[in-house]
Amino acid sequence: MKQFVSAALCVMASSVSLVGAQWTSDPAVNTPVVAASFNQDVFKLGVAPDGSSWVGWYDFQPGGVQVRVQRLDADGNQTFDPAGLVVSANPQNTSVTDWDLRADASGNCMLAFNDIRAGGDLDIYAYLISPTGTMLWGANGVTISDNTDFEADPRIIQNGAGEYVVIWSRSGTGRGLYMQRLAADGTPQLAAGGLKIAGVSTESPAFHEVVAVGSSDVVVSWVRDTTSFASPRHVFAQRFNESGQPQWGSDPVIVMNATVVPIAHRPRLIADANNQTVIAWHDTRTGSFRAYVQRLDISGNSLFPSNGRSVSNEANRLQLDPAIALAPSGDVMIFYRNLDSAQSQQSINVQRLDSVGDRLLGESGIELLPFNNQFKSPPRAARINGGVAAILDRQPDFGNPNGVLELLRVAPNGSFIDAGPISVSTATSQKGRLNLAEAGGGALIAAWSDTRNGDIDGYAQRINADGSLGSGGTPCIVDLNGDGEVNFFDVQIFLAAFSAQQPPADFNGDGEYNFFDVQIFLQAFSNGCP
Repeated sequence: MKQFVSAALCVMASSVSLVGAQWTSDPAVNTPVVAASFNQDVFKLGVAPDGSSWVGWYDFQPGGVQVRVQRLDADGNQTFDPAGLVVSANPQNTSVTDWDLRADASGNCMLAFNDIRAGGDLDIYAYLISPTGTMLWGANGVTISDNTDFEADPRIIQNGAGEYVVIWSRSGTGRGLYMQRLAADGTPQLAAGGLKIAGVSTESPAFHEVVAVGSSDVVVSWVRDTTSFASPRHVFAQRFNESGQPQWGSDPVIVMNATVVPIAHRPRLIADANNQTVIAWHDTRTGSFRAYVQRLDISGNSLFPSNGRSVSNEANRLQLDPAIALAPSGDVMIFYRNLDSAQSQQSINVQRLDSVGDRLLGESGIELLPFNNQFKSPPRAARINGGVAAILDRQPDFGNPNGVLELLRVAPNGSFIDAGPISVSTATSQKGRLNLAEAGGGALIAAWSDTRNGDIDGYAQRINADGSLGSGGTPCIVDLNGDGEVNFFDVQIFLAAFSAQQPPADFNGDGEYNFFDVQIFLQAFSNGCP
């Protein structure tokens, strides 16, 4: 491996100058992803290793709903037409379901969604798009399922072997949760139509999430059964190998069965560098809403108390919509909405749980945004240098949906890293579909839906590692000696770190030193720096 890496890098080792970025620094303006006639909605965001980002959406045109994407390079410039690149104009319901989009280790865009191109029922399709807009799996993507059942809500991820895993739910005669694995060229590797991985014949599992762990495995979380309001909506999880076989025993791990989660609640799932997984949700086991967290080790054992650790014991308060990210120590930090029983007053709080689930920020967490009548949307969280961050929509009061976006950057002790919230978007408008992703070097990229122009459009904003908006905040990830150039000296440093299995060579931050780190370094080296 080292000889291959050396040869590849030496061929590429020419000097590349560093240039500035072009993201706007004005929170009243933001960077448009798409601003067009009619509505664009259900936005998704994926950030590539080189700092470029992919944003996708459903485009509700009079002639039919289309799936489109836009790529913003590391400078924030649009790669494709301002209206976006059409991924699929195949027949689609006007009532769409959730879908998924991410960037892979090579900077390609992987996405999975459903439509009715094969008839009146919804089937699942997957696409892979290069940074230049080439449809790597063909103009119509890969057919993941083709049957008469209703199939929805696909999730797609790249595993540690460089292949792609799709997870989706199926209702009808073949009800259950299904998995398909695709080779790099899009060829399905499991049975046609996918392998059923969860659900008995009378249950409809749904609201699933997936993370990649180990060399080729995935961990999937889901709600056990969503058939009706009376269904046992417990939270389950399981680790599957590349063949779709369960690794934590034949039965899934019961994350929570003390009560049921709300009918349309989606638990959150993340993984750490040690292949442990963290799941967060809210339920009403005490008679009122409380948020809970569970952490599973690599064997699926619960590290927190059975049925999860509550994030707060504050009396006469509800905790809703937990968003999770990992502190530098590996502890779990949780942002959540803290409400009164009438849900007319609320604050945003943060809590930190250690390796066994003990609360480190007091029994009630720490209040970040004040308890008042301003509506605060469910937050979205991500890691940053020295702490964690969450973005949310803060509206002036209940009943007024026109709000602003704020970013809360928090140290492990629960204090603000900055003087207070960072204004990400001050354009007063209805905002939704919030996405927040790490962009390297402690920077973040946010994307969302926005009505500032009348119709629903899409906007994005880059937040630098120092908390400023716009350009100049992220160091060049391949300028390893910090001299402002990308050249042979950086290659030498990478090779030495890769050989010694040291952190400078762990380019994807997964705690392992393998082909993916080499691939990311090669791609970033070839592209130069933003």
